Amino acid sequence: MNFKHLSTSVIGLLVLSACQQPVVHIYHEGLSDTQRFQLKQQLEQQQINYEFTELATPDKYNTPHLLYFPGDVTEAYIQNVERIVKGLGFDRFDSQVFSHTGHYYTKGNLGLYFPSAYSERVLPELLFAHNCGDQDFQIHIKTNGQWTAMNSPIDLKGLDLKWEFYETFFKLRRYFDDGTFQQQVYQIKQHQVRTLQGYKPAVTYEVLGHRDYSFSLFNCDLQAIFAD
Repeated sequence: MNFKHLSTSVIGLLVLSACQQPVVHIYHEGLSDTQRFQLKQQLEQQQINYEFTELATPDKYNTPHLLYFPGDVTEAYIQNVERIVKGLGFDRFDSQVFSHTGHYYTKGNLGLYFPSAYSERVLPELLFAHNCGDQDFQIHIKTNGQWTAMNSPIDLKGLDLKWEFYETFFKLRRYFDDGTFQQQVYQIKQHQVRTLQGYKPAVTYEVLGHRDYSFSLFNCDLQAIFAD
């Protein structure tokens, strides 16, 4: 037996196997810094090859999705990724094969899409106002753009409230009939909070300006907790 030839063949197969390990391309704009660090740590521990992409997550993904080519990965591989994703605080995880009618990569490359609904670019429908100096309350932003406050001393009905997002902060403005406005500036913090259903992803908009406005909403931090 030619052991030299056999050894060379084995080494060649190992190198080829390493080269053929699939790569997961991660769309991570909806993750907090903490979640991103935990994800990186878990993937490396499980020896899963990955790359973070700076591209935006397509709007159609409102839950974490793993897309792959048939034969690229095993069911055990998919279950491993699911366990890691749910460990970040997500309740749902979906996986499916790539479709040429949607987002897809070449064979040997997977896409892991975290929903941008968890990102700082979207103002959530339900907000919790707290650290107001008096009582905390809930705010509901309707699909028509109108704001309503529940269990609140503040009447938001008929007010013209608009917001603008920037890199790490956003502005909330209240416009008056004469065209003038008041505004508050908030820094954006993504994190996890503990709930009765376990840890959930959350975002807090924390006041950067003063807290002495006559319009007391501007004196509150705003927080959203995402259930799924």
